[in-house]
Amino acid sequence: MIQKLLFSFLFMGAGLISQAQSITAIINTKKEAFKISVDNLLHGADTIVYNNDTVRVGTDTVKIGSILIVNKKMPTENRNFKTTIRIGDSSARFFNGDFKKTKIEISKGPKKLKNLETNWWTFDLGFANYHDKSPMIYWLMDPLPNNLSIYPGPLSSKSFSLNNKKSSNVNIWVVQQKLNLYQHKINLKYGVGVEMFNFRFEKPISFREDISGFVKYDDVVFSKNKLLVKYLTIPVQINFKPNPNLKKGFYASVGMSAGYLMNAKNKQISGERGKEKFEGNFNLNDWRVATIGELGVGSIRLYGSYGMTNLFNKSQVFYDMQPFALGLRFSKF
Repeated sequence: MIQKLLFSFLFMGAGLISQAQSITAIINTKKEAFKISVDNLLHGADTIVYNNDTVRVGTDTVKIGSILIVNKKMPTENRNFKTTIRIGDSSARFFNGDFKKTKIEISKGPKKLKNLETNWWTFDLGFANYHDKSPMIYWLMDPLPNNLSIYPGPLSSKSFSLNNKKSSNVNIWVVQQKLNLYQHKINLKYGVGVEMFNFRFEKPISFREDISGFVKYDDVVFSKNKLLVKYLTIPVQINFKPNPNLKKGFYASVGMSAGYLMNAKNKQISGERGKEKFEGNFNLNDWRVATIGELGVGSIRLYGSYGMTNLFNKSQVFYDMQPFALGLRFSKF
C-alpha cells in the first residue's frame, strides 16, 4: 500500500512539474510511513521544511529527502527519457519501469551495522617457532643414560632446533563475536577456538611419558619427528576499523589470549621403527598466555601471536621456550 501511494505521488509530482506548477508535500523520510498532502499550492517558494525533512521544488525538478524527480533529459544520459526518478545518491543503479519514457533510479543507503556481529569458523594458517630463553647452565645428572639432561654442554636452542620450513601453526576459531564500543570504529572482539602448533625437530629427540625428564636423545635417525600441541583458546582483542561501512577497508586488532592444553603428540617416522605416535603431557605447561594481533584489508589479513609463558613446565625443567606464530587469517571480520 505504501509503495503504491509513493509511486502515485511521484508521477503526480512529475505531471505537476511539466505544468510548471509548485506543490507542497509533507514526507516523513525517517519513518516507514509516508504522509503526503497536495491540497494546497505554494506559490513563490521553492523549499519546504517539515520536521527536518526538506522538499525542494523547481521548474523541472522536485527533491523530497533522497528522492529526486527530474522532468528533462539528464545531460549524461544517451536514452531519451522524458522523466527521471532518482531515489538515493548519485551512485544509484538504473531501473527501467513499465512507464513510457520514464526511468527509475534506486540506490540503497549504507547498510545498517549491527552492534553485535557473529562469525563462525575462522581459519588461520602460518609458521610456528619459539624463542629460546633458557639459561646457559649445565643440566643435572640423571640416572638414565639416554636422558637428555646428561647431554654434555650448556642448554641452547640447538637441543630443540626446528625445521623452520615445516613447523606450522593452524588455528580453527569455532565462533567469534564483535561488539561495537564506539561508532563501529572501535570494537571488542572475542571468541573461542583451537590452536595447533606443529614443531618439526631437526635433532633425534623423543618425548615419552615413561622416562625421567620426559624427553631424550634417541639412537635412531628420524625422517619425520614432530611435536603436535593443541590448546583450547579464548582470544580477546580491541578492534580498530576507521571506515566501518567499507568492506575492504583497513582493519587492525590487538589483545591477549589464554589457552589450556588439550593434548600433545610426538609423531615419528624412521626406517628402523616405521611410524610411531606417542601421546601425553610430556611435562608441558598446562596454560598458554599470548599477546595477539591482526592487520589487513578486507577478509584476508595477517595475524600474529607471541607466547608470554613457557612451552614446558618451568617449575620442573631448565629449558624455557616461548612459542610464536605468524600467518594468514581468513575471516569475515
